[in-house]
Amino acid sequence: MKIVRNTVLPFLMAGAVLAGGCSDVASSGGSSVTIKLTDAAGDLAEAWVEISEIYLQGTTAVDGERVSLFRGSTGMIDLLTLPGEKTVDLISDVVVPEGTYSQLRFVVSRARIVTEDGREFSTDNGKLHCPSCTTPSGLKVNLPGGSVRIEGGSNVLVVDFDVSQSFGSERGKSGRWVMHPVMHASGFQTSGGIAGTVTMAEGKTIPACGGVERDLSAVTPTATAGEIVRSGITEASGAYGIAFVAPGSYGLGLARVGYENGDSLIVAGTASPASVDVGSGKTATADFRITDAICKAAS
Repeated sequence: MKIVRNTVLPFLMAGAVLAGGCSDVASSGGSSVTIKLTDAAGDLAEAWVEISEIYLQGTTAVDGERVSLFRGSTGMIDLLTLPGEKTVDLISDVVVPEGTYSQLRFVVSRARIVTEDGREFSTDNGKLHCPSCTTPSGLKVNLPGGSVRIEGGSNVLVVDFDVSQSFGSERGKSGRWVMHPVMHASGFQTSGGIAGTVTMAEGKTIPACGGVERDLSAVTPTATAGEIVRSGITEASGAYGIAFVAPGSYGLGLARVGYENGDSLIVAGTASPASVDVGSGKTATADFRITDAICKAAS
């Protein structure tokens, strides 16, 4: 059966908490997890879901026990606003133990659909029935090959939420619709990175800022794809790296850096090339040339 549109959940398992650095995760033997949601549809005008729990089911990571990734409310997510490769983050950078996992599981707490002729069915008004949504075990999504090994590095797992097969009208005269979520893992990728060198234009230097002398290690390269921003680290020699980057196309830039005393280091420059494509398990190369750098003192 050909699916017209699919909701896809790119599942990012990073080898470190990107916002907090590498050392804490490395020492705890963990990896971090980010889950993204993108669209699928059938013959519906709207399809909304609210997810209240997400967890991994382990085989060797923690003796087969579940590892909770999220518990709360994602809010109502409109699946049909996420066509093609568009995504929305469900969770970001959640640390999990290294190990082998067999399943990803979701608990859907609420759902709402609107048909093409304008009729509304929801779990709130009782017109949309979902027998499997709130079961304690959650909706089961088997991982590729029966299990996935998570250890170091960053990995992306794509999960399809097939809207066209998940909703249907109930037979008989009840007038209700029934939701039987259909989800399956369809791919597995390893994250890559971006690396290169940072050099100063002739006659330019990095000024003192924040009450301290600064060098090239104060420069913070960034890679941006939509709302996703990954920051890198530059050594005093000018070598830099941006790690745990999910496969995709990224624009390159330079971040403004703030210091405790209120000063801000503002760096201007160009990247060559200006954007890069990061492949699965690959490191893209780009170099930065700094054309100006100023320290804006605290006001």
